[in-house]
Amino acid sequence: MSQSSSCVAAIVAVISAVSSRLLALAVGMLVFPAISHAQAGPPLITNDPDTPGPNAWEINVAATGAHADGAWDIDAPDVDINHGVGERVQLSLHVPWSHRDAAGAWASAIGAAEFGVRWRFLDQSRAGIAVAVQPMWIKSFSRAAERRGLASPNAEFVLPLQAARSFDRWAAGMEIARHFVANEPDAWQAGVFAEYDCAATVQCLAEINTSWSGDGANTILDVGARKALSPHLNLLGSIGRQVTGHAEDRAALVFYLGAQFLY
Repeated sequence: MSQSSSCVAAIVAVISAVSSRLLALAVGMLVFPAISHAQAGPPLITNDPDTPGPNAWEINVAATGAHADGAWDIDAPDVDINHGVGERVQLSLHVPWSHRDAAGAWASAIGAAEFGVRWRFLDQSRAGIAVAVQPMWIKSFSRAAERRGLASPNAEFVLPLQAARSFDRWAAGMEIARHFVANEPDAWQAGVFAEYDCAATVQCLAEINTSWSGDGANTILDVGARKALSPHLNLLGSIGRQVTGHAEDRAALVFYLGAQFLY
């Protein structure tokens, strides 16, 4: 086994060992009585209209993935870099290092890169709700990843609309997006999320996220938490499962484990 395969296998072993404990912790935190503005995004799939602020950086580094039909799909590291331009604009770059277990043999390569620009055209302080658009372009630059099935050769343009509202100790929001894919049928994706301030430094999270096209819908339910260790560092985690879609391809486990750096 190569050094890369050994590292990936170690990641899988750790994920398998902690997944049940993380799920119990996340569910338990959701029932506790009570950081607050509407912030989805990592560790959730659904995004929110928040931006880092003028000249600020938000960098998320994680291991993410899913387990379905006895196989693993993992992105580690999964790097998401966001930079604030003024109060309402965010530039973003997302690049994963992707791994797949196919019949016991691991394949790895750099995944498709995602470039995005978010513009929040409504602020909650003025409109009572925050709303943003975030056009994104997704493109693979690795022929090796395409050959190994780790990235699609077809470029994709995504147009999401994101909205959120904050209350006293909780917030809720939604995102809906149209995916325009070259040489493939277009698709839709939608999600709703809720967050609650479980403690002074902990946000508890939950979401429903679904995607659909001509061959049916795939829906994921997950719960998670965001723990502030300092003004510049948060720990992120979520765990869930796919509840609709073709039974043979349905993911029994979907996870996110990472850290968020704020500057």
